[in-house]
Amino acid sequence: MIKYLIQLHFAVFLAGFTGVFGRLISYDAFTLVLLRFTVAAVAVVAYVYFTKRLVYFDLKSKLKTMFVGGLLCLHFIFFYLSIKLSNISIGTITIAATCFFTTAFEPIILKTRFKPTNLIYGLIIIAGLLLIFNFDTKFRLGIIIGFISAMFSSLYSIYNKKFTPTLDPYTCINYEMFGGLLVSAFCYPICRMTGAADEFYFNSHNIFYLFALGSVFTVYLYLLVIKLSSKLSAFTINLTFNLEPVYAIIIAMLFFGEAKEVNLSFYVGVVLVAFSVFLQNRKVNKNENS
Repeated sequence: MIKYLIQLHFAVFLAGFTGVFGRLISYDAFTLVLLRFTVAAVAVVAYVYFTKRLVYFDLKSKLKTMFVGGLLCLHFIFFYLSIKLSNISIGTITIAATCFFTTAFEPIILKTRFKPTNLIYGLIIIAGLLLIFNFDTKFRLGIIIGFISAMFSSLYSIYNKKFTPTLDPYTCINYEMFGGLLVSAFCYPICRMTGAADEFYFNSHNIFYLFALGSVFTVYLYLLVIKLSSKLSAFTINLTFNLEPVYAIIIAMLFFGEAKEVNLSFYVGVVLVAFSVFLQNRKVNKNENS
């Protein structure tokens, strides 16, 4: 179990950089997500083709994994919208609400037993979030959008757990990226017509960041998550991913000076989030070794 928890924390460390890309890449959220999935889909197709890892999926399995990819796409869209409307710290810390949604959704979707301790961990995180949300009213729209992002993040992890554990992970990531590409390609023209998305323009400054984001920080990251879904519960994965903001905030403060935009209540809230993650990981490791 220790091995899987270490891999999970490495995945969370990688995820901590994704919010930074939202700040570095100048495209709006809808264009960014469309390009992210385009790069990811091309990268994963090339990989599974040349390594001959693509296996046969029936139509039902293809649709299920594409549906999961669509949920991931919606999470990305609202996640980057939150960052654009506030900052990296706010956009990432609201992801901590994912475990609260998972506590409510997982027993219903996966037909698992409701665990009161999960609710306690979730309430600790909510307490931390309330402290964070209280620090500045100008970020409230970004916070609300971040909550929606957290809900889709929760649904992605739960349905990933429901549909993919018995399937080949490399083929799963292939269809998930394709499903995300379809949803983003559907959303972009609608948002373009309504003025929510900008007209696409070529920007060489974004090319390197988009390639890194679409390959290492999307394909590799979520391939690792798919593999871990067969070993760990959706709640454990989501709760541990609440450490993502910690990494993102440290990076944002070092490189973007966001420390000037937060106060003491923000830091106390972050500590509560990290404490909840520590308790859950301690419980998982203890149960496995007992």
